[in-house]
Amino acid sequence: MTVNDAVEFDPFAAEMATDPHSFYHRMRRSCPVFLSSMSSDMWMVSDDASQVFVVTTYEDLAFVLEHPELFPSGNKTGPEDPPEVQAELARGLPKATTLYESDQPEHTRLRSLIQSAWTPGRIARWEPRIREAARELVEELAPRGSAELVEDYADRLMNTAILDFMGIPREDHERIKHWDKLWVKVFIPGHPLEDQRSAAAEIVTYQRYLEDLFEERRNNPRDDLASALVHARTEDGDALTMPELVWGLMELYGAGYGNTTEGLSNILNLLLEQRELWEDLLADPSAVEHAVEEGLRLDGPVQWLSREAAADVELSGTKIPKGSTVMVSYVAANRDPKDFPEPDEFRIQRRGVTTTGARHVAHGRGIHYCVGAGWSRTAIRIGLEALLQSIPDLRLQDGFQAEYHLPAPMIRCVQALPAVWSPRD
Repeated sequence: MTVNDAVEFDPFAAEMATDPHSFYHRMRRSCPVFLSSMSSDMWMVSDDASQVFVVTTYEDLAFVLEHPELFPSGNKTGPEDPPEVQAELARGLPKATTLYESDQPEHTRLRSLIQSAWTPGRIARWEPRIREAARELVEELAPRGSAELVEDYADRLMNTAILDFMGIPREDHERIKHWDKLWVKVFIPGHPLEDQRSAAAEIVTYQRYLEDLFEERRNNPRDDLASALVHARTEDGDALTMPELVWGLMELYGAGYGNTTEGLSNILNLLLEQRELWEDLLADPSAVEHAVEEGLRLDGPVQWLSREAAADVELSGTKIPKGSTVMVSYVAANRDPKDFPEPDEFRIQRRGVTTTGARHVAHGRGIHYCVGAGWSRTAIRIGLEALLQSIPDLRLQDGFQAEYHLPAPMIRCVQALPAVWSPRD
């Protein structure tokens, strides 16, 4: 393949929301690492990139993610915000590097501080509270006999669970959710200038809210994420700065709420669309954990993320020049038949594990493996268990077929799941 053999590829196209798998299967067979026709000046592409390459195999994706020195994560700011938007954002806290966009050695410092707050022990202590939130929501829905599971259940449960965990008072949950959704207008091109400007102004208000929260938790710590982050220290006493705390928590909430909501929604669709899978879990509730892993492999919401080639490199026979953007397709790698035989089938006992024993990459791999993966798995599992236990006859409306959309550029999620069951007293 030469650099002139560009493939028509638009990750934001409607057909990629409807069915990305057919395209990736086809490309994996014919050209597993291909030069894309997509613009080099779009969001998520390296600032100075002249070419964009897409990686579709598990092996190549693993290599890219395991070699951050060859494929760093920074330098992806995309088109510069208009001056009016920059002026609004300048009223807030200075932009801090977040985990997602950090490279070594800064990444090690950030990761150690954030991971020390987001520990398995803290997640385990919060399990009963997540379970209680799920129970309350199911008890509210059960008498109705019907609901739209994305909006009425997955979205509400995951928003409540993550904001409780962060330390946000319940009366402020909807404000935080509103502010978070404004990120799309500010940081992703294509929105009217006035919408971007007004959204930027509200994001500054969001930042000030979180700044006040961290100061309060500095003086009055509790068992929540905000307290743990503001008191986190490295071995030599280093701490997160206020901009790092605020920008970091905004990032953690966006991923912890959005991706977990979308993950639960997609898995519910898989289980109810092939309802024998739901019946299997009713017969063996201990398999729910395995179903979560296989569901994330088969239909994880994060479709792709990008890196930059720090040197000339070759992958699967394709030469990638230094400075190019390298998009790694998680959805393609998770259905690579070399590593997942019969990859389009939902096999609960596979547990999302490859033939070599490696895990699916729905939460990433390497140094940028999702810091909240344990939280996400726990929350999704509890969300499924609550429905299985309290509404076992849950089913999709007759004749319903799910439609997918792209709520964010790299995210794919089922739009709605209208479901019915026998009303409970």
